[in-house]
Amino acid sequence: MAALTLVTAAAWAFRGAIVGSLLGDVVSLSVRGADTVAAVATVLLGAAAVADVLYLNIRDRAAELATLRAIGWTDAELGRLVGYEGLTLGLVGSTTGAAVGLASAAWLIGALPGALILVAALVALAGAVVSALAALVPAALLPRLRPARLLAEE
Repeated sequence: MAALTLVTAAAWAFRGAIVGSLLGDVVSLSVRGADTVAAVATVLLGAAAVADVLYLNIRDRAAELATLRAIGWTDAELGRLVGYEGLTLGLVGSTTGAAVGLASAAWLIGALPGALILVAALVALAGAVVSALAALVPAALLPRLRPARLLAEE
């Protein structure tokens, strides 16, 4: 998210280039198409990692989720629970990454323009949405849990 924030800030808020100084030397950061593709690919890999973490979490907590289903929770409620976990992971990770990207861009240019804050907020929001969507994959596997078998094994 930090890389995507920095690339998006350079491409959108600064019209393709950030010029600043670093230890007295002039630094110019320009954005190419390959940079954008790499940043988006990194975000998609992060979303896959969120889905993997949630899937492993569901496998580890299968008996607990089966207990919830046995006491009356529906698949939709369990799916929302997993979705909220994915959204929370996405919000924490995206906000942290966007803040790092925001700080990096502000450090390079020596100021914090409003457009840069808007870019960081939009990138953080997009990252949270992507993570929540990634949580749909493990949530779709919840109906495969068999409460009777899992509770009998416990």
